[in-house]
Amino acid sequence: MAWKLKGTYSAPCSCYVACPCTFGELDGDQGWCSGTLFFDITEGDVNGVDVGGTKAALVADWPRGFLAGDGTGRAYFDPSVSDEQRAALEPVVTGQAGGSLEGIGALIPTYLESKVAPIEFRRSGDGSLQLKIGDVADLNVEPLRNEAGDITTVTNAAAGFMPVVTLGKGSGKAHDPDLREWESGGHGEMADFEWEG
Repeated sequence: MAWKLKGTYSAPCSCYVACPCTFGELDGDQGWCSGTLFFDITEGDVNGVDVGGTKAALVADWPRGFLAGDGTGRAYFDPSVSDEQRAALEPVVTGQAGGSLEGIGALIPTYLESKVAPIEFRRSGDGSLQLKIGDVADLNVEPLRNEAGDITTVTNAAAGFMPVVTLGKGSGKAHDPDLREWESGGHGEMADFEWEG
């Protein structure tokens, strides 16, 4: 399967700022971890299927922490994603199609049946993101800044999905009916991405 995606991702989670997995720790702040991974795909092709302009998300739980693996998750797709696009994207965003996202498949070995729900990925003028999955998740990520107003970034983080990611202050809640209900402890991250497999 050949694929290429371009866009922006954001990953708020239940941990405090900054999530321990960012720096290679296996255990979450609370002895467990829950999180979301939102994909706003501006351009993309999966085996000849154009997936540009689509939105998807993952919601998942880990018994220890993200990097410790053994997670259970579910993929969500916006209603605007066609059946053909969904069939093409699902193995990619769940890490089953290899390439840049292969690590997700190793850290979330158990997937529940995917669902369709409205997904919002709204960016404000200050770079903050409002992220929603139907009535399952309502989360926000605001970029952290220093006293001069410069955005805080981390380079080559242990759990980053790009070489440079923006650290953010997360807030909000998420509750998939089959997964743990959680509230953001404060961690969030975001980055523009170019991934392929």
